[in-house]
Amino acid sequence: MKILMTPSELTALLARANDRLRSALTGASSLVLLALLALIGGYGVHKIQPGMAKTVAALAVLGVALLTLAYRFFRWQRDELYDDVVLHGFRHVHPQEVARRAAELVSRRQRRQIADTLDRFVEAAVENHPTPVPVHRGALIELRPQVTELSTILRTSDVELEPAGMVLLGRFISDGATSPLFKLNAHPTEVERELARIARVLNREREAA
Repeated sequence: MKILMTPSELTALLARANDRLRSALTGASSLVLLALLALIGGYGVHKIQPGMAKTVAALAVLGVALLTLAYRFFRWQRDELYDDVVLHGFRHVHPQEVARRAAELVSRRQRRQIADTLDRFVEAAVENHPTPVPVHRGALIELRPQVTELSTILRTSDVELEPAGMVLLGRFISDGATSPLFKLNAHPTEVERELARIARVLNREREAA
């Protein structure tokens, strides 16, 4: 289970994540410029040896590739923090960015991706197909109706869903450290309780109405 953070802690972590993203972007831009200058210097104005220019450009391109990977990782970390904000209702923390993340969580593309993943897990359990990571096949078979119902709801575009529920559902199918779906020795009731919790949060606004 994730440790609940305060709004101030989340704000500080988001500021750090944004700093890392800016640093990665600035570094990649600088290396692209370095590669261009090296190539121009070696093959354009002939101010440096072509072999040296090629080496410098190749190293710069490698650096860009590494920083691009770092940027994607830092962006994933920031999205996880935004998800924590959505999940705990701290909407005053980075409100515009969190609102954009919430809209992304309930987008048609996101709903379809998660529904497809749920269907693949169930199919793999029932048909005994291999999966990229071990999953609790027994629980998926026993709780197939509940999982299928969630998948159907996700594919029904006119059903409004709570972003917080989408956070829980996304972590249910991806978080190997906390999700009961990946705890092979867990009792199926653990998976059942988590599915019920997800369903409640997904439908919370409609139930309140």
